[in-house]
Amino acid sequence: MTRTTRRRFLRTAGGSVSAAALSSFARASAAQRGAASDGIVDFHAHWIGPRVAELLKGRTSPRPPQGTTWYDTDARLRDLDANGVARQVLAWVGASFDGALPPDEARPLWRAQNDDLAALLKRHPSRFSALASIPTANVAWAAEELDRAHGELGLVGAVLPLDAFVSLAGARALAPIFAVAQKHKSHIFVHRGAAAADVPGQQPETGAINPYFGLPPAASGGARAGSIAGDNVPARTLLATATHLASRVVTLAFTDFLDAYQDVTVQVAMMGGAIPYVTEQIQMAAEDAGAPLPDTRLKRVYFDTGQSGRGPRGIALAARVFGADRILFGTDSGPTASVAPTIAAVRQAAITDADKELVFRGNARRLLARA
Repeated sequence: MTRTTRRRFLRTAGGSVSAAALSSFARASAAQRGAASDGIVDFHAHWIGPRVAELLKGRTSPRPPQGTTWYDTDARLRDLDANGVARQVLAWVGASFDGALPPDEARPLWRAQNDDLAALLKRHPSRFSALASIPTANVAWAAEELDRAHGELGLVGAVLPLDAFVSLAGARALAPIFAVAQKHKSHIFVHRGAAAADVPGQQPETGAINPYFGLPPAASGGARAGSIAGDNVPARTLLATATHLASRVVTLAFTDFLDAYQDVTVQVAMMGGAIPYVTEQIQMAAEDAGAPLPDTRLKRVYFDTGQSGRGPRGIALAARVFGADRILFGTDSGPTASVAPTIAAVRQAAITDADKELVFRGNARRLLARA
């Protein structure tokens, strides 16, 4: 297997993925192709279908969407038009279903979300693409649902919860899903969220780890405990999130897990947290141990500018470490009211205009490439 020095690794980290992986999207319409090439493409956007909202009505766990930005399509389209966004790739991790409901009770919610996405794509084929919501509590059924999402619904992949990738054992527990993803050349979006309890190796983002980051211990009943006057809990929380994201990238980029799934493209939310800051150290440690990382490792993963990944200096650093062609524009639309702040952040980033073109639309156009 070809191996690389740290310098070569950092130079080539932005290389292209296999043509086979990109051909996964060759089944979509010409209308989709046109829209993706004419404006910005948002690859990290959330939307919850009306049937899901109805099924969740009156529940406290899982609760219904909070705020109309999650599902008001007309308002969303007005914001996209005002900011020059041609297309959004919609997803919703739905991870609370896995923890709050038995698999059989949660199944109608997963199916309703995916059916609602398919209906939305039929109404707006030039504006939206979508990723299926699937469970980790019933991996065999999730694999079947991903198969249905491609074969019947016109979706282009799936979203999976970040916590399933804490460890290599956890990732391998999802092998049936990735086998179907390989068959369909899916795009897999790894977003913050808890996996089912039987996925091994999980560690929640907050709770037991709080003392490690200087956070107050979790109070009984899941309530947030009080902090010491003068402390900066938001900063500590952001650090916990950045570490949480980065550790999952290690599973996806620096182990052999994805080697068996060469035709699957993978995206990790919010720039992979702290991973741009530690990648060089990871490579140096591998070199010092006499086992440099294969030069294909990090090139398998895309990162996006969603929410805590949208700092201009962080975007510039990630472009230097991974290559700008590993970065997808994403806004976290749904929880956020407008795409405008993230557009402004990318424009402020100290990267070339050509790199900004890749981030805004070029990389997405490549992933959404049609035959």
